Amino acid sequence: MADFDLKSDEEKAEELKAWWKENGLSVIAGVAITIAGMFGYKYWQQYQLDQSEGASRLFYKLSKTGPNSPEAESILKKLNDNYSGTAYASLAALRVAKADCEAGKTDSCITQLRKAAESSQESIVTIAKIRLARALVSAGKLDEAKKIISENYPKPFTSLIAEIKGDIYYAENDIPKAREAYDEAILSSGGEGIQLLKLKRDDLGNTAKTGDTPKKGA
Repeated sequence: MADFDLKSDEEKAEELKAWWKENGLSVIAGVAITIAGMFGYKYWQQYQLDQSEGASRLFYKLSKTGPNSPEAESILKKLNDNYSGTAYASLAALRVAKADCEAGKTDSCITQLRKAAESSQESIVTIAKIRLARALVSAGKLDEAKKIISENYPKPFTSLIAEIKGDIYYAENDIPKAREAYDEAILSSGGEGIQLLKLKRDDLGNTAKTGDTPKKGA
């Protein structure tokens, strides 16, 4: 004959009370943690959205102002103070750095490129570091430029890295290595910017034939 549960409702209730007394706190804690996690995640999502939207508005304003104007400086400060973790802050640094370099403000240009190189976006970091290496070469900081271009970069940037190597060797007056670097840059360029590369390379070729020391900045 099969056994049947002959416990009364009162006995079952007492067992449930005993179990709850022993395990209730853990159950409540688990539920609380789950709910807190859900709300915390939603809060984080909203925070990220607010950050992105706020930084986007400031970046748009920056794009409509003169890059070296007082207003641009004010906008850039707000981006750095309040939205430094966003891609827009890094893009703004790249924009201002470009204007500074074109205006001959090399030190300021380098400062902005260093900021952009700290971005969380890998694509921005790559662009910032390559531009930083160029700026450092212009500033005569060749050792730091060498260190930057010694890192690994995506294949599409092979020609740019080779060109910068050529510029460094040229600045060091190491013409044979500069020639090799420019040759590599030409071969890997895919036709982009090849005219400037050929001019650099041809200038070294003419120098090698005459035996004269090339003038930097040619």
